[in-house]
Amino acid sequence: MGNQKNQTTFWSHPAENIQARIQGLLFRYLKTYLLFDFYSRGFKVHLLALLFFSVLLGIMETFQIVLLYPILNASFDLKGSGLTFFDPLYSFILTYVAFPEVVTFSLLFMGFVVLTFLVTILYHGLSLMFTRNVIVKTKGLIFKKLKNSDYRYFVDTRQGDVLYNVVTSPSFISSFLDSSTILFSNIVVILTVIIALFFISPLGMVILFGGGIVFIILVREVGNRVSYSIGAVQMQSISSENAVISQYIQGIRQIRSVHGDDFWESQYTKTLHTYWDKYVKYRFTERLPSSLLMMVFFIGIAMMVIILYYLYADRFLSIIPLIGTFAFSALKLLPRLTSFSSLNSVMLNAYPSLEKIYVLLNDDRYETIQNGTTPFTSLESNIIFDHVEFRYYNEQELIENLNLTIHKNRVTALVGHSGSGKSTVISLLLRYYDVSKGKILVNGTDIRAFDIGTFMAKVGYVSQDTFIYNASIRDNIAFGEEYSEEQINLAAQRANIHSFIVSLPDGYDSMVGDQGLKLSGGEKQRIAIARALVRNPEILVLDEATSNLDNESEAIVQESINRVAETVTTFIVAHRLSTIRRADVIYVMSQGRIVEWGSHEVLMEKQGRYYELYERNG
Repeated sequence: MGNQKNQTTFWSHPAENIQARIQGLLFRYLKTYLLFDFYSRGFKVHLLALLFFSVLLGIMETFQIVLLYPILNASFDLKGSGLTFFDPLYSFILTYVAFPEVVTFSLLFMGFVVLTFLVTILYHGLSLMFTRNVIVKTKGLIFKKLKNSDYRYFVDTRQGDVLYNVVTSPSFISSFLDSSTILFSNIVVILTVIIALFFISPLGMVILFGGGIVFIILVREVGNRVSYSIGAVQMQSISSENAVISQYIQGIRQIRSVHGDDFWESQYTKTLHTYWDKYVKYRFTERLPSSLLMMVFFIGIAMMVIILYYLYADRFLSIIPLIGTFAFSALKLLPRLTSFSSLNSVMLNAYPSLEKIYVLLNDDRYETIQNGTTPFTSLESNIIFDHVEFRYYNEQELIENLNLTIHKNRVTALVGHSGSGKSTVISLLLRYYDVSKGKILVNGTDIRAFDIGTFMAKVGYVSQDTFIYNASIRDNIAFGEEYSEEQINLAAQRANIHSFIVSLPDGYDSMVGDQGLKLSGGEKQRIAIARALVRNPEILVLDEATSNLDNESEAIVQESINRVAETVTTFIVAHRLSTIRRADVIYVMSQGRIVEWGSHEVLMEKQGRYYELYERNG
């Protein structure tokens, strides 16, 4: 799709380069077609129906014009229509209808007006259904893309951009499709009317057509220069707004603690001005062509009357029906020509967002994690990291020649200073990433051979950054799965949180607020442990689960962990070394390597790296 700079340059079409203008126009139409084709896949029947009704609508509008001429002609009691091409049609109608000529054509005119109304309603209804179906399908595809994307995507992408892709960008699809279908319908009507006018009066059609060409050129020059630019700026601004608001809400406690609201207000104000400072200039320029068209239209009508007066001065009365027909035709065409400016602007404004979604849905860089085919039924042996290496893309190696064993039904701990690679080890175990070299063996089989879903069903995971969403405590423990009341209560009891829950007025149905704002850190952490335990895991992974808690909360949570660890294979990453003294095996990491291992007592006797960490942080 190209980058923004190339696109903006491409839209500008230097006046001195005719070939570039033609190529630019062809490219724009090709891009419009490709985008339309991409988003409308699976709805070809809808498109054929829209095409049929567009042509039918054009025919209906044209017949109104064709029937108006004989009405005016008969009203002035003029003999003969003077329209050689349509005379056979008029004669055929009058042959089979006994009413006076003016009544006959007036009744037919009214009939076609009603039919045009009905076809228009059907067309708009079908168009809206088409747009709705495409939006729902595309939003579903976007979320499915997020679901299938590697964890790396969420690390590399700003939260504001993710929100924009899912929530805001698809709304531009609606604008694009609505504008495209209306524009296509308008073009069909304009073409059929022009053809009819050509057979009525070639000279009048040339005058009207010439004015239309001037207007279209004006719209294209102004719209192409402005609308794509404002669309790109708007996309950037909204994405930045989403990011600032999301970060402000997430960090509200810390922000208020340092009285930092003013800084975030200034950040938000800055993102607002990115778009709105240019709003007046861009929107004023967009609306200018519509106002010009009104002026050109009325001047054109007056000029046509003057020209026809001098050409047909001796029989000017006889061409009044012709003038009336052209005036009526112009009134039919005027709204459609006027809409060219706004529809063109809307489509160009939507292009950056449509391209962004297109790139997202066709980007396979974040689909590197391949799911295995072997169902994981139970943990039968130790989990072994066998000469594991990992690097983030082709950057610095984070894990180097790692050998580590998580013993079945034992407690294994991993410690080290910040940045030593502890959390990366957990990410590899949970298959957020795949190893660059080596293997992680589970039941003697490479972990990549197992189906991720069945493997993760046997894993309970609790991190230091507990995710609690705005729902009941029951929902936060079940986390989208179906569990009985007994299972949820048992998990809460094992997590040492049941007594607290039942003391609340609504018990397990108590709402916790956004991000669990109604709960303390220790309460949120114990709910997270209950969430892990209700799954009845065989492997429990604890990533700095007590690092953000005060001493009292830590003691309660640690008691819960100790109780659970007696029956489950447990892997603990800890910063506070006092919490892992009872671990069967403790591994010490430094700069992506295991530098020593053993029990707490053995490692303290060595007085090596673990001893230094314990004396400093224990």
